[in-house]
Amino acid sequence: MRKGKRRLLALAALAGTSWMLQSGEAHAQQRAFALDRLQMPGAPDDGVVLFRPVTQPRTLFFAQLGLGYTRVPLRTNLVVPDSDRGLLSRSRRGVVENQFTFYGNVGIHLIDRLTFGAAIPITAIQSGGNPAYDSGESFKTTSVNTGGPAAGDARLDARAVLLRSKTRASALGIGAHVFLPTGSNNFGGDGSASALLQLNAETRVWYMSLVANVGFHFRPNSVINDPATESGLGVGRELRAGLGAFLPIPLSTGRFRVGATVFGQTGMEKNAIIGNTIFRKENTPLEFNLEGRVRFGPTDRMWAGAAAGSRILNGYGSPDLRVLAFVGIEAPLFEPPTKGVDPKLALREKWKREAKIDTDKDGIPDEYDACPYDKEDGIGDPNDGCPTNDRDGDGIPDKLDKCPDVPEDKDGIDDTDGCPEDDVDKDGIADAEDACPREPGKPNADKTKNGCPEFVSRDGSSLRILQQVHFATGSANILPDSFPMLQEIANILIANPGIHKMSVEGHTDNKGGAAMNKSLSQNRANSVMKWLTDHKVEKERLEAHGYGLEQPIEDNKTEAGRAKNRRVEFKITQEDAPQ
Repeated sequence: MRKGKRRLLALAALAGTSWMLQSGEAHAQQRAFALDRLQMPGAPDDGVVLFRPVTQPRTLFFAQLGLGYTRVPLRTNLVVPDSDRGLLSRSRRGVVENQFTFYGNVGIHLIDRLTFGAAIPITAIQSGGNPAYDSGESFKTTSVNTGGPAAGDARLDARAVLLRSKTRASALGIGAHVFLPTGSNNFGGDGSASALLQLNAETRVWYMSLVANVGFHFRPNSVINDPATESGLGVGRELRAGLGAFLPIPLSTGRFRVGATVFGQTGMEKNAIIGNTIFRKENTPLEFNLEGRVRFGPTDRMWAGAAAGSRILNGYGSPDLRVLAFVGIEAPLFEPPTKGVDPKLALREKWKREAKIDTDKDGIPDEYDACPYDKEDGIGDPNDGCPTNDRDGDGIPDKLDKCPDVPEDKDGIDDTDGCPEDDVDKDGIADAEDACPREPGKPNADKTKNGCPEFVSRDGSSLRILQQVHFATGSANILPDSFPMLQEIANILIANPGIHKMSVEGHTDNKGGAAMNKSLSQNRANSVMKWLTDHKVEKERLEAHGYGLEQPIEDNKTEAGRAKNRRVEFKITQEDAPQ
């Protein structure tokens, strides 16, 4: 009896062990592979998908952060045979159905040729499920972890521009990318290190940049189910490629940029583990992507953008929907001091930060074109971007030069009109020796006063008079001792036609009634205005206002204060900006 019972228990244990072994073989937990086919480049001029052979002349640090969502990046019919209709009908549509992924990038541009960077994707949310296998499947099955979160394989980038045209319109670069095995087994990483070698090419047609990437990814073998019998999915070495176009908006500055990209891959390996992956539909995903970005912030060193796309071919990793948003920043390292920088060089630096365009269509991009709006004529220096139609060699094109045969003297006075200003205020004292080159004056042994008015000085938008305009008591009649000062004011206006409007403003103390004082101040302002117009100042350049006792500048309780409040002020209200 005891022997029979022991035999029965042994048989039961053996049967249980056998079932467990079969079940384990049928549903063995399998490490998955890196599912996401998007490798965000992250550099300031790159696309969302495409690596561009573009670098910056200065050493530049950059960083970018993106957040993306993909819908059904791995469909169930890619890991089980299409012939198993029953399994497909009782299984969910996707093994992985939703992914929310953060993409982080940092890097540096060096010597206008090299780019080094690092990238890491982190999938914060992921959902899906294994196919609804049963014990009667005709092929070997495996189960995978489809939940999240998932860490991706970190990527180290080393890129170089190998060839570049003189105009920088075309370039060829190479990239070496190493993937470290930091990813998790739930479609985050491949489980071991891998490498991608890639060529990056670009050329510009009109304002549009055309970009192409092609590379070979050396990946380890990974499988789901049994791809060797075409009953699963196998992953190994792959050929990757992408093609896109980018257009700056507006064309003249490129602060905004739009682009369109098609990218994908196919397997390049065949063996007994992963089967034949070469151009097999399960191993040949293809997507399109539309993107846009805008630069903003100080000197446009930050950017933000968004992208959206979908699958064209139904290979693994190619989702029903992909949407993405991202922000980035760049910062020059070892920035040279700006004090004393030539304005022309500063303008050239501004162009370098803008889009790579050629406004005057002379074959020299604006960032290197010293005359971006004037076409290079090929005479003289053929690479400076400027025509040589500058007869006097002062750097101002003849069509803008008021004195095309006499060079501008660059003395800080009207330096953009092309004419030398030997004595701009016509006071007989050369500008080089005139302490007040825009205000006529008399010679003075004191160099700080040579050529300056005696009674008037310029103080911002006002003409500050060093003595009051004197009137007969209680009247608007100007006393003769004020004529020399008023003549200096007239001389300044005549010598400076860029002063289009000056206000003559009369003020009084508080002696007498308010109405009487306002009338007196208006009459005195009118009297001064008439004196100036009688001395060759155009009437339309002047206006007179009387404010009476409304705007005192000192206390009217003292005689000294009242004396200061009785005054005439001269305020420039409309003037051309200084050149």
